[in-house]
Amino acid sequence: MDFGAEEAGANIIWSNELDQDAVESLHKYFPNVDLIPGDIAKVDKFPKAELLIGGYPCQSFSMGGNRNPAADARTKLYLQFARCLEQTNPLFFIAENVSGLQKIQSGSFLQEQVRVFKGIGKHGYRITAQVVDAKEYGVPQTRKRLFIVGIRRDLGLVFEFPQPTHGKATKKTPRLLPFTSHGEAIRDLPLWPTGEFYERPHDPEGHMSWYYMSRNRKANWFDPSYTICANWRHTTLHPGSQVMTLTWSNLADGWKQRWDFSDRYEHLEINPELPFLKVPRRLSWRECARIQTFPKDFEPVGKAESKFNQIGNAVPPLLAKVIVEHLLSGRGVMRYQDKKQATGKQLIFWDNG
Repeated sequence: MDFGAEEAGANIIWSNELDQDAVESLHKYFPNVDLIPGDIAKVDKFPKAELLIGGYPCQSFSMGGNRNPAADARTKLYLQFARCLEQTNPLFFIAENVSGLQKIQSGSFLQEQVRVFKGIGKHGYRITAQVVDAKEYGVPQTRKRLFIVGIRRDLGLVFEFPQPTHGKATKKTPRLLPFTSHGEAIRDLPLWPTGEFYERPHDPEGHMSWYYMSRNRKANWFDPSYTICANWRHTTLHPGSQVMTLTWSNLADGWKQRWDFSDRYEHLEINPELPFLKVPRRLSWRECARIQTFPKDFEPVGKAESKFNQIGNAVPPLLAKVIVEHLLSGRGVMRYQDKKQATGKQLIFWDNG
């Protein structure tokens, strides 16, 4: 989020991070920021600011996790964000989390967070929340995330999310650009970057475990990639790999499937000059960073597994830029009394003032 916010015109002055490698990565790319490492619960003071941005832990709300927020201590870490919000008293804030926060237990955890944020400080905050898909804003990746945007109530304003810029053009949306190809985004990178992706060279099952082969991991070259995850073992396949086909399916018994590699390369059928892999492989951390829209020379600190963790946990910088810029430029801000009702996918949490 820092990369995107800075590009949108924000001046990053303070940051907190728990993971040591991520701390070093932040030092590397934001050397002038007052960076406080460690548990945020042990931070006593926060500086005054006009904008607070952050992504408190999402694992307890993730659809890929245990989905038992009540039993996960990380569920309450939004209260640390709230504590920071109260001390900094900014004009605006932007919080990011997984889309599951809006769905799990009928949205009760999201409602709880909004209730707390609305009442913070002398004036409180007027809240708008929406699940956005990064591919609809030019990121070469399908990645749905929930953003919660607050504007201090005394400003008399409310935020409205930007309309998508990418998608399938229709009569109603003729100006939409095509989704960004993840294959083209990484086309210039080495085809076999040894040491930069997960391999299992000594395993009798080969590079791909049975669990990995239980679903389609191959997105088409010209489409956005599947979601870049933080676990390098589950990272999606390089788009130059062969197409995967469903071999068998027994959904009545634990949703089990088996996918295998075919001898077909769908992208070569369109352009036979494109690169391809004879042996399929997972994406490298460098390719994941490119698909996440980090700067081309970006290299986080740490071993390969840690690099995947940092990159996969991040908000795509381009998406962060779009949201922050829409707020700071004023294009996404309107007078509260002029906004009659919520539209589209947006959730505007109304109050009486």
